[in-house]
Amino acid sequence: MADRIFHQATRPRGKVVGVNNGDLRHPFRWMRQRVVRSDIRLTLYEYRWPVRNFSDRPTVKVVRTDKHGRFDFGALRKGHYSLNIQDPWGGDSWFDVEVASLLTPIDFVNIDISPVKPDCTGGHEFLPAVDNP
Repeated sequence: MADRIFHQATRPRGKVVGVNNGDLRHPFRWMRQRVVRSDIRLTLYEYRWPVRNFSDRPTVKVVRTDKHGRFDFGALRKGHYSLNIQDPWGGDSWFDVEVASLLTPIDFVNIDISPVKPDCTGGHEFLPAVDNP
């Protein structure tokens, strides 16, 4: 797993934000990340590599965001997981996540599901939140 990048968290909970690719009112990062996404489905799977068939991954837990874009998977054992977020405008966002004990705990994250533009700008970010907004 040394060649994989895992987003670390001590507890997988946070907020889902982002805009549709065609929404030109939010071209800047700070604007995109102020748009909360409610009723978004998040599925946490056991991490498997290489992936031969996504349907073969054991599902750990499924949650939906509330009206404020917040989600909480609850307490999970330490380890590696794959997080799938079904975008409301089509497609999926995937993040590899490691639940671990960290010197500086990360127990709330902001996940930007805005699509990445051809010039590599845009969303698809898994960011530790400075505070629990």
